[in-house]
Amino acid sequence: MWDSKLFRTGTGILLLFLIIYVGSLISFIFQPLIIAFEALFFSFLISGILFYISFPFVDWLHDRKIPRSASIGIIYLVFIGLLVLLVLSIGPILQHEFARLAENIPEKVAEARELLVMLEELPILEQLIDPEALDFDNLIDRATATVSGAISRIATSVAMILDFTANIFTTIVIVPFLLYYMLKEKNRGLIESVVSRFVPQSYAGNINSALGEMNRLLSSYVQGLIIVCVCVGILAYIGFLIIGLEYALILAIFIMITNVVPFLGPFIGAIPAVIVGLLQSPLMMLLVIAIIVVVQQMESLLISPQVMGRKLALSPLAIILVVLVAGRLGGLLGIILAIPIFTVLKIIAAHIYEYFKLDRTLEEK
Repeated sequence: MWDSKLFRTGTGILLLFLIIYVGSLISFIFQPLIIAFEALFFSFLISGILFYISFPFVDWLHDRKIPRSASIGIIYLVFIGLLVLLVLSIGPILQHEFARLAENIPEKVAEARELLVMLEELPILEQLIDPEALDFDNLIDRATATVSGAISRIATSVAMILDFTANIFTTIVIVPFLLYYMLKEKNRGLIESVVSRFVPQSYAGNINSALGEMNRLLSSYVQGLIIVCVCVGILAYIGFLIIGLEYALILAIFIMITNVVPFLGPFIGAIPAVIVGLLQSPLMMLLVIAIIVVVQQMESLLISPQVMGRKLALSPLAIILVVLVAGRLGGLLGIILAIPIFTVLKIIAAHIYEYFKLDRTLEEK
């Protein structure tokens, strides 16, 4: 047992964790690393997403004898052109809807107050909820005060605004360079050479195989998720236009963004649309719910199976449990990254199991 590879591997992992724990107690060693990680995390995250979107097209151009640098330049021009086209096409509509929303906020707040007062007077609601807790006026006043206080603190906090602006500027500057080098070094065997240099040969092949599988599954997941979200946003926008819902584009974009969150996203994205529909009329609220149900059914029955397929091989129950645990540990960001991280960990565990299973089989022979 003491000489087995399983025991030595477990001992190495425990020693690694022990070194990390002891090092974390020495703040001047890990604090700079944490600061650097926080500063560059979103830049690497955005670069990774853009990498998985763009590298199939770069590879396609490169296979047609176009130099890789030129292929990357073409993709950059395409990205810029699509961004300009998107701004020119939906920018005026968004500007108009935001202007209307800013003008109508007091009116909508008054309508919401009247609606809550009507709900407060319903006998069935009084039986279900404690009347003392059912103080909508107090609830609205506290919510308004909280929002106003937060806006005031943000407006008066120059340091916070400067820090946020600096982070945005840093991300905008760093992402194109990161993306360029990620696309440039793909298929050059850089990761394989690093693994071969620092990892024993008996492990190198298995590690490179696991990394290749991770890259393939993450690429499928990111590309599929973006296509699904865009399709859901377009379908929701068309449906909202058909029924005449106010602020249709803003609400459709919100639904498209929240659809990134597995399972919970569609429900979160539907809340503002349902509220806006209810403020227009009860019939409009029902129409909004019907549109959202139809869109989600199309997404789950038609779009996702065709785009995503079963490439991740995760059951719905596993996804729900992973999302709940990730939300508890990492908040909203944990929920968004839960499925990719779980997929990576699943691949690692599967390859470790296969390695020790093969090693045990060879020892028995």
